[in-house]
Amino acid sequence: MKRKIIFISFSIYESSVSDYFLSLSVKLAEKHRVIIITDRLERNDLPKNIEAIKWPGKRGTTLRDFLFLKSQVSKFKPDMMIANFGSVNMFLIVGYLLRIPHRIAWVHTISSQFKSNNFKQLRKQLIYKLGTKIYTNSNATKLDIISTFNVPEKKINVIFNSVKEYNVKSKQIDFDKITYVGRMHPSKGIDTLIKAFSIVNNKFPKVYLELIGGNLKDELLNDYITLAKTLKVKDNIKFLGSKPKHEVLEAFSSAYFSVVPSVVEAFGYVVIESFSVKTPVIGSRTSGISEIIRDKKDGLLFEPKNENDLAEKMIKLLNDRSLRNQFSANCYTRFITDFEVNGVTNKLAEDFCSLVEEIKK
Repeated sequence: MKRKIIFISFSIYESSVSDYFLSLSVKLAEKHRVIIITDRLERNDLPKNIEAIKWPGKRGTTLRDFLFLKSQVSKFKPDMMIANFGSVNMFLIVGYLLRIPHRIAWVHTISSQFKSNNFKQLRKQLIYKLGTKIYTNSNATKLDIISTFNVPEKKINVIFNSVKEYNVKSKQIDFDKITYVGRMHPSKGIDTLIKAFSIVNNKFPKVYLELIGGNLKDELLNDYITLAKTLKVKDNIKFLGSKPKHEVLEAFSSAYFSVVPSVVEAFGYVVIESFSVKTPVIGSRTSGISEIIRDKKDGLLFEPKNENDLAEKMIKLLNDRSLRNQFSANCYTRFITDFEVNGVTNKLAEDFCSLVEEIKK
């Protein structure tokens, strides 16, 4: 059987997204030729049988990038093009113009998480029409692109995100530590978390909250620091800024539990990252988060923007270590069964290989 050619775009660096698509690339490369088009090439674990080519620009969004991609597609004539994030527009347009049989776009975010306008919405609607398949990371994301961009349901496949299980150094659980990991953005519900924490701290004065993510010089971060000072909990909150993935996982592994308070979330890699090191999560009952956390089985759900409900759930878990241990065992089992990267990408690679192998040239 002649080896087919598959183009796939993603950033190659230390992240769960990179782990996911690198795992998929490795499995596809067992049968076919895989070429990664990337804006970042910061890892040294790229297998020798996979080629990586960098965009000439920063994100694959300029005219120069368009002409570059067009030349590469003309040269290699791929049978399948798989696009992520900023490269989706370029991949679908060039793939359509050059009649690539399979043009696949991954949608990782819900439209309300980012600013948009009528022009951008119409542009994305037209671009999605150029794809042969659209993959979303949750049912919430699927419903969003149906309602916002009029993507036909039959064109959409839902594949949950997955993460690699890292060999994290075993750390003793700090029963006073609560951890948040994520962007410092209003959609992440950090203000709700700080308000809830102030209620919790009144009952548990030794408990502290660490916030990992964002730039420590970000103006928005100052708003959260001011809120913490106003609520008199600044001394019990650590603003740590961005950390490498292995440090994030170590922080999760030693936390009593983690909190994901997003107002809206397409899926939430941090939930399954926390699960992967046996740390239960209290998350908002919204979008993709509630598709991962099974309430009262491997974590707890609270109503978005409701600091009193969140505080109640935090206090409940702090008061009950046996419940925490039960959640810990269940969330790890959930991770291994549904969100460990090798199992997910094995099946996905089989499906993609079947598609390209049906093509006759």
